[in-house]
Amino acid sequence: MTGELKEKFSALTEEQQAQVLAAYAHELTVLAREGYEVGTERLSDPLLLRRLNEVQHRVTAAVFSRLNGSKERYPDDVLIGIIAGGDDGLGRRLRFSFRRALRMALGSEMSESLPE
Repeated sequence: MTGELKEKFSALTEEQQAQVLAAYAHELTVLAREGYEVGTERLSDPLLLRRLNEVQHRVTAAVFSRLNGSKERYPDDVLIGIIAGGDDGLGRRLRFSFRRALRMALGSEMSESLPE
């Protein structure tokens, strides 16, 4: 699964990668809303928010490195491993969000063939 994602992501230009990662960072904020208690300032799932914050941190660092042309960054396979998450429910939601990010940034043709 992550091998196919890595191949597709690595085939993009750095500008396209930055666009996809920025769209994915936005999608992560949407996922994070699941950790808030509706109508209050309290958290319903602090562990979810902690996991998403770590992914967000790494993804936004990857955007920044691409915008600056820096080669000091996570290799694509490591970054895709972060993006793909695990085999749990959150991992599936992360991959779904990544496909949405690809559609937002590049159009639907790229994301249609990605694994679930």
